[in-house]
Amino acid sequence: MAGSRDRAYEKASRNLRDLAGLEVSPKQIQRVVIRIGNERLEEQEQRIEHYQNATILDQRYGQPDDAPQNDWSGRVAVVEADGGRAQIRDDLWGNEKPGDKRHRWWRETQSGVLQTYQSKPSTEDPHPEVPAELTDPLWAVPKFNEIHRGHTTRPESEADEEGASSDEDGVSEENGAFDDACATDIGNSTPRESADTHPSEPNGAATAGDKKQDPPRWSGGPPLVKTVVATRRGYDYLGLALAAAAFYRGFNKAFAKAFLGDGLKVNWSLWRRHFRHYTPIVDLMHALSYVYAAAVACEATIEDGWGLYLRWLKWVWAGDVSRVIEAMREIAASRTESLESLDRAITYLSNNASRMRYAEYRRAGLPITTSLVESTQKQINWRVKGTEKFWRDDNLEPLLQLVQDDLSETHDREQFWERRRTRFTGFRKRRAKA
Repeated sequence: MAGSRDRAYEKASRNLRDLAGLEVSPKQIQRVVIRIGNERLEEQEQRIEHYQNATILDQRYGQPDDAPQNDWSGRVAVVEADGGRAQIRDDLWGNEKPGDKRHRWWRETQSGVLQTYQSKPSTEDPHPEVPAELTDPLWAVPKFNEIHRGHTTRPESEADEEGASSDEDGVSEENGAFDDACATDIGNSTPRESADTHPSEPNGAATAGDKKQDPPRWSGGPPLVKTVVATRRGYDYLGLALAAAAFYRGFNKAFAKAFLGDGLKVNWSLWRRHFRHYTPIVDLMHALSYVYAAAVACEATIEDGWGLYLRWLKWVWAGDVSRVIEAMREIAASRTESLESLDRAITYLSNNASRMRYAEYRRAGLPITTSLVESTQKQINWRVKGTEKFWRDDNLEPLLQLVQDDLSETHDREQFWERRRTRFTGFRKRRAKA
């Protein structure tokens, strides 16, 4: 696994030499990664084929005989989808580029997570009050900035938002209004946070000697078991791989199931095609990033904009999104000039209002943020993303397979090596004479 865990094949070679006393060249490690990764891909494709051959009834409500026989009481099954980026060598690599347009090597990778959580449904909202983190500008504003940076760097040709014709969630790289609103820090003192912090954790993790207890979780219960899926084959393949993985994990038998994503249109295409029997939930943080941008754009000062955001935040937290949309439309109607950030927020909230009933989801014990898949995507990016890294698809896909195996808690690597041992006995199969 050195080739998939280390940041580069050269580093994997050095670590094997220094830590294990093994002299293996970087090229040999790459060859092994590609060979083993392709064998794992073949097994994934076989599972997908088996899932596709099942009846529609079994795909929705059944499970294979070797699926875990879980007791789903006190648990929920969750599927989340997201995308990353990597630089891909295409047909123009080494050839003359078109002079009228700048050529981009960045292409989207697709990823998803299947996660089980502890859950305790209740008739009352377990978190009726807005968490302190969401009302703290030093915590919230950097999160919104980070979300926006992810939007503006998404490849334009591979992402569009439902109801818009530009990048994810309706934000295009040329749009400066959203950028100006989100980049404004309250009091001009907001620190830039590390990208490793995610919405379910407070800013400033406790040190080893700090005995302060963590604040209560407000996005689902404690996570249990995770399965990761990563590919470069497109969202159609990702949907099949996620559906097959959920089928083999027995998710169909769960009493409560949820599918989470941001406003990317293709996420909800996956939900309609493969996970319609799951509760659809839009990531809370993506929604709030639009609410914040619109609030700041509507007011003359950043302090007044923050106050308007806090007012709208309470309504979003309670799942009363229609009230926020109505208030935004009233402001838009009273203005002589349109505000792009406000218009985009209205479009986003209107398109996703049916998937933003957050109080209802909390009562059901479901998570309301996609922090898990986003943090997982950062782990994948650590291996494959870099300005100095260029991949061919036939080399990247097997590596992504091994990376997902390494990040998953349900991998069957030991069983894979046993299956491989029985397949490859060391004897070459001879052709029968004609």
